[in-house]
Amino acid sequence: MELVVETFNLTKRYGRETVVSDLNLGVRAGEIFGFLGPNGAGKTTTLLMLLGLSEPSAGEAKVLGLNPVKEPLAVKSKVGYLPENTGFYGDLTALENLAFVAELNSLEKVEGLLAETLKLVSLYEVKDRLVSTFSRGMRQRLGLAEVLIKKPQLIFLDEPTLGLDPEGIATMLGLIERLPREMGLSVVLSSHLLHLVAKVAHRVAILNKGRLLALGSVESLAQEAGVEANLEEVYRRYFQTAEVDGAGEAA
Repeated sequence: MELVVETFNLTKRYGRETVVSDLNLGVRAGEIFGFLGPNGAGKTTTLLMLLGLSEPSAGEAKVLGLNPVKEPLAVKSKVGYLPENTGFYGDLTALENLAFVAELNSLEKVEGLLAETLKLVSLYEVKDRLVSTFSRGMRQRLGLAEVLIKKPQLIFLDEPTLGLDPEGIATMLGLIERLPREMGLSVVLSSHLLHLVAKVAHRVAILNKGRLLALGSVESLAQEAGVEANLEEVYRRYFQTAEVDGAGEAA
């Protein structure tokens, strides 16, 4: 099966501190890949290396067949990234913010694309409202629209449901679940919220202190761990094992 992300002993150090340690994993085309771990596990650092925004201390990665260190602009042209905190111009409308992103990326014939994208994230009816009046959930969906309008092949979502109310979470997860099916996208969903990721991810990677503890479907990991097919119990079991083995430090 085609892999859109591959890492080979990918490592990041800051001085004597190892943030990501010998990471080896692959993300398949067309899947939602859950990238799981507590705050400080090394998830965001890994995403930044995959985007070419941070250079590995050792090892390497391939993203859509490209080397992010040597070909960062090519990677950015094909990959979308929604960070944990998104920024907008509050004195512009949702439509104006999205149009500005389209202009920055030299997109052509955007009128239909703007409408289509806003409809996809359920913001078309409020397209003429100032973003300063938007809830956090609406802002997150607008952030996703800004990612999708560039027609990426792969997207990285960093804690996209953080701080949302239950309705906002359900809406965002529903959108994410539709992306591979309706747009042919591959999605890497980074989060520490286990039960939410389990609802949409085809496979998950569990990280702690920069080290990969487990990789596979929730069902297969549960079977290996000898527990029920419950991600929180799987997670707990792997962390207990890591503590016994003495996992390395990371931030």
